[in-house]
Parts: sequence; C-alpha cells; structure tokens
Amino acid sequence: MQTVQQIFLGLDVSKDELVSAHPDKSAGSGWSKAKIINEVALIKKWLTEIGVADKHFVLEHTGNYSQRLIHCLDELGASFSVVNPAQSRAMAKVLMKTSKTDDQDAQTLSRLGQSLLTQPYQMPPKAQRMRKEAFNALCAMQKQERQIQNQLHALKYLVDPNGVVVEGYHSVLTVVRTQIKRLQAQLRPEVDQVQEKQLVERISSIKGVGKATAEAFVALFGDFSAFDSAKAFTKFIGLAPSEFSSGKSVRGRSSITKKGSAKIRALLFNCARSAMNYNTFCKALYQRIIAKGKNGKVALTAVMHKLARQIFGVVKSGVDFDPKFTIQKKCV
Repeated sequence: MQTVQQIFLGLDVSKDELVSAHPDKSAGSGWSKAKIINEVALIKKWLTEIGVADKHFVLEHTGNYSQRLIHCLDELGASFSVVNPAQSRAMAKVLMKTSKTDDQDAQTLSRLGQSLLTQPYQMPPKAQRMRKEAFNALCAMQKQERQIQNQLHALKYLVDPNGVVVEGYHSVLTVVRTQIKRLQAQLRPEVDQVQEKQLVERISSIKGVGKATAEAFVALFGDFSAFDSAKAFTKFIGLAPSEFSSGKSVRGRSSITKKGSAKIRALLFNCARSAMNYNTFCKALYQRIIAKGKNGKVALTAVMHKLARQIFGVVKSGVDFDPKFTIQKKCV
C-alpha cells in the first residue's frame, strides 16, 4: 500500500497578505507559490481549495498578524506548527540565503518543517488567550503610566507651566489608571475557575512571589502542560545559561539567553529582589554567589532562575511551597 507523502507548506505572514511555498517538481522554479489576502474568509476559502489533509503548515509567530491564519487552521483541523522567528533566521543561514523576500522566507519555513521535528501547535483555551491579551495590554498601559508620571514630574521644574498641558496629562493618567485596574481584574480567575484559583494560591505561596505575579503566570502558562521540565520552562522564558567557547582561544562571557519574554523576566526580577531576603533557598543561593566574588546582578539573575524553577515545581507537584523542604538522598 502506497503512503501519501506529507507536504510541508511554508507560510510567511504579514499585515496585508500571506505568501505560501512548498516544493513542486512540476513548477518551473521547483516551488509552488501562492499569495492570499490576510482576511479570515479568503484564508478559509484558500485552505478549502488546496485541502489540508496531506499538508503540514509551518509559520512564524508574528504576534497579532498570524492570529487569523492560526484560527482558520485550527478550525479546519489542519496540522501546523508555529515556530520561533529565530529558528527560521538560523535556517536561512544554514541554507546560505543571500536575499530576504516573502517568497524566500516561505521557502525557508517549508525547509525548516522538512528538516526538524516541529511540534504541532496546540491552541490554548479561549479564556487563557483572553488573559494573555489582557496581560500584554496591562504591560503597555503600565509603561504609559510611568511615561506620563515622568512628564508630570518634569513639568514641576518649570517656573510657569502650561495649565492646559498639566491638566491634559492628569486626565490621561486618570484614564490609564482606570484601564489598568480593569485589566488587572481580568487576570484574576473567575469564581468558577477552581483549578486556576488553586494554581494562583500555590504559586503565591512561594516567598517573594506576589498574587499579581502568580495571576500573570497562570494567565500566560495555565497548568504549565506545554513544558516537560523546569529546564524547558526556564529556556522558554530566556533564563537558561548560555556558554560561548571553542577550543582554548575562544572564551566568551557566559550569560542568560534572553530569548523569551522580557515582560516575564521583569516580573521575576522584581520578585527576586524580595526573594533574596525572605526566600530561604534564594537567600542562600544569593549569598553563596556573592561570597564567590560575583557581582549582585549575576546573583540576582541566579535567584530569578531559582524562582522560575520553584514556580514550575509547585505547579507540577500540586503541593504548596515548603520553605523547610529538603531532598532526601537514598542510602545504598
């Protein structure tokens, strides 16, 4: 019985259109290409025409621009992967691409799908998607709040500031603060979301991690089912250590990868400043690194990494944080 070979179809997504490409020996260039307007109805029509049964679609995560395509692929039951843009850039270097166009990017994504065992994308529940949007909007609003506060602070140094300008800033600040409160409320689990409420309580049981941070982690990662290990989680949020060395001559400075969300690392940074004083394990780690002659920033980064692993641990174990916990070594 002859098996049908799966087609890996690369999709480059932009604001206005999608560009698709997949290998096709019958085409003059060796590639079958198409352009589709980035609208739900037209995307569904195109997917229905080409069929999705024998295809695996590969696209980059491009923020909101790719959401229409992801929605259509999920609704039609298609097999697809959403890859990190860093992966496609690395693949383009491997293929020694000398130009960057939408067609070339789509071809690179197709090759990436063929070469790697890309994981099929799992659509998160709608409630989690809504909370993630609220978290991103909250971060943007809080940034605006700080900017307006800085502007008002600077205006205090003027001898005769413009009253209309000052009043305008205060009006905008009031609106922004109102929206911040509404968004913070959206991050909190609903009354009937018992599991989410338990996860928030469990994460906030860690010394140094507040309830607002716990709500953000649950909103973004749910029950952490997307991660097989604490190592995978710390790597995802950009806290995994990175080494740059080769032979005896190349000895680059080690650092964290910073590949993940800077917003998550900012939350952990604020938590780490508290945890290094009140969290037993984090305090011991901080003092141990400082005693080795490392600077405070390195020690604080290590505490952030420790907190991330503790958060993962309490969620996966289903047990609240125990400050007196010790690992029992088995005697042989």
